[in-house]
Amino acid sequence: MSALAAPAARAIVRALARGTSLADGIRHIHVGHAGWLAAQDELLDEIAEDGSSEAKFVRGSYGAGKSHFLGVVQENARAANWVTAHLECSFDKVEIDRFETVYFALTSKLRLPPKDGAPAHGDPLVALLEAWLVELRRSARIRSDTVSRPFDADERIWRQLSEKLHRSGLAPDFVTAATAYARAHLDDDRETTAAVLSWLKGADRRVPIPARYSRKPGGANGRIGGMDQLVPITRGNVVEAMRGLLWLVRAANFSGLVLCIDEIEELAKIRLRKRQDQALQALREFVDHAGGQGAFEHLCMYLAATPEMFESPDYFARYDALATRIQPVSKHVNYRAPIIDLDRTPLSRAEMLDMARRIAAVHTVAYPAATAGGMGEAYLDELLGAVVLARSRIAKPRLLARVVVDELERARQLASDFAAADPSEVVATAAAAVSRQAEA
Repeated sequence: MSALAAPAARAIVRALARGTSLADGIRHIHVGHAGWLAAQDELLDEIAEDGSSEAKFVRGSYGAGKSHFLGVVQENARAANWVTAHLECSFDKVEIDRFETVYFALTSKLRLPPKDGAPAHGDPLVALLEAWLVELRRSARIRSDTVSRPFDADERIWRQLSEKLHRSGLAPDFVTAATAYARAHLDDDRETTAAVLSWLKGADRRVPIPARYSRKPGGANGRIGGMDQLVPITRGNVVEAMRGLLWLVRAANFSGLVLCIDEIEELAKIRLRKRQDQALQALREFVDHAGGQGAFEHLCMYLAATPEMFESPDYFARYDALATRIQPVSKHVNYRAPIIDLDRTPLSRAEMLDMARRIAAVHTVAYPAATAGGMGEAYLDELLGAVVLARSRIAKPRLLARVVVDELERARQLASDFAAADPSEVVATAAAAVSRQAEA
């Protein structure tokens, strides 16, 4: 816990107390699923090397740790120089049958690994663009003294854009937008960079861009007026926009994009059978065309859903084109299979006790002046025993985390007056509360 600061530890405690996934610091409480995680590290290494892409399903009952697992995958990926994005279908208004909703959501959810020389920025899409500009200027050998000669710097940038972007085969609108952003940024034209940013994020109107940025510096048309018009990103051209975004990730010298989409079971709420079929078809296309043979490269997608989606004849099973692609072919665990089935590798009692200890250690970092009272090793083990014996449709890891955090907080607040409660009663109360939360 030496690398964990008190504010980050308090954020972890608050997230665990409300039963939500963690954005940061998840490694401090993580245990288990080593085989699955090692397989994902291997997969990302392969994709980074060969430029292909992949889509995986993550299966687990409520509280089994799907979001937690995705969080660990993303932390590991960022440590390996991958950009990540985590979307929740309900919260982020993602509709599986409308890929434009996925694209628009992820532009505000990108998370970049730390990168030397790239300026920090609150807007993740701006941070990505600026990381690309750092690489672009480096390859153009632009130093501070070069920027003092703007025409020379513009010519160097243009040459790099001509070699790397203009020959990329990307959609003309994306090429125009990226070219304009790079040259307008050099020109300190904030109106144009803001316009490009709004287009990339999904402006619902045509976005005008000064035509001079699409012309070679100093040429016959170097001072031409007029505007280029960027067509809005919609269902018809969103795949091209996504290809452009992935190109930016690579051009900024990152390994690729890990895109996690949680709560796929939201498609069960789609009432129209036709739209539900379209959503299932979209998932099948993710499986087929996230691979390098399709539109995307250097992309790894993770799609998380509850067991009902895989087992019920009303969902994945009824769409044969999807079911036959992802169903297991053996009763044995294959860590590289299309489905990462967390219920096949539940945490052992020893692992859950380790998790409880880790949560207690994080709590100590969060509140170093607090006394643990009766929250010693013996009481943690008693709580774990009650969780193991509890009959609840909520998976044990989530139930244990909620119980341990709640008791740690009670011990902190009562200090010397704290007395250990009946573990069975504590767990039963927590299980009922977590069940109500799941139903809501």
